[in-house]
Amino acid sequence: MSRIILVVDDEPNNIEIIEGFLKLGHNSSHELIKCRNGQEAYEELVKFKDLIDLILLDRMMPIMSGIDFIHKVNEDPELKKIPIIMQTASNEPEHLLEGFRLGVYHYLVKPYSPTVLNSIVKSAIDFYTKQRELTAEVRNTKTLFKYVDKAIFKIRSIEDANLISVSLANLFPEPDKVVLGISEMLINAIEHGNLQISYDKKSELNMSCKWQDEIETRLNLPENKDKFVTISYLKSNDEIVLHIKDEGNGFDFNKYLEFDPERSTDNHGRGIAFANNLSFDRIEYLGNGNEVKCVIKN
Repeated sequence: MSRIILVVDDEPNNIEIIEGFLKLGHNSSHELIKCRNGQEAYEELVKFKDLIDLILLDRMMPIMSGIDFIHKVNEDPELKKIPIIMQTASNEPEHLLEGFRLGVYHYLVKPYSPTVLNSIVKSAIDFYTKQRELTAEVRNTKTLFKYVDKAIFKIRSIEDANLISVSLANLFPEPDKVVLGISEMLINAIEHGNLQISYDKKSELNMSCKWQDEIETRLNLPENKDKFVTISYLKSNDEIVLHIKDEGNGFDFNKYLEFDPERSTDNHGRGIAFANNLSFDRIEYLGNGNEVKCVIKN
């Protein structure tokens, strides 16, 4: 499916390289809107805000820098939803953390290969598409928040996770806020928990666009056919708790709770941090990491 990408760089040669790299990968059909600085890009973004799916932004530019552009975008609740990939020549942690705090979750450190560019672009677009689809489904579904205090569910597949995320989100006072975080936590429980896909393995699968195929293959293995993720919902006067438990061996969850500059250029690995920082008031992992409580204060 063709998408529209706003490419912002003051060096025409860099834009030509990006355009050439995209034609070599899975993003060859995408249309580019090309701008030379943040001010020009902001004007184009306002004009085509309902059409642009991704912003590929250079950090250092004249007239309006990449960081100043992001500050301007963040003033508009609709514009700030569009994902940004920040290009930078520096991988200094303080620079990356500055972007993370402003809502930039995807980075490209120059120089990069066509494979890396295409993988990051696909990851960012897929994340944004999923966010829009889930939000639209939530808005078209009746809110159940007033009627349910306690519930238990079991799911097995990624499709199950996406479907039930909408229903679960409607058990919270702000469904739009939590729906993507719920989906990310459930998918994490399935793919990394029950199906034991390691972080590095998922990076490889995303690079080759074979993640979904691998999920289906592992779901059909005899050892995984009876594995489920159990979800418990409990609402009290003080808080709402979504308890998620998979049947895996757990993992070192501490390094995924916050956005990590060392993983800023990876093509995945942001879901837990996104849920922890933007969807829920807090996330608490239990034991070895195969159980997690996602909490919203009531």
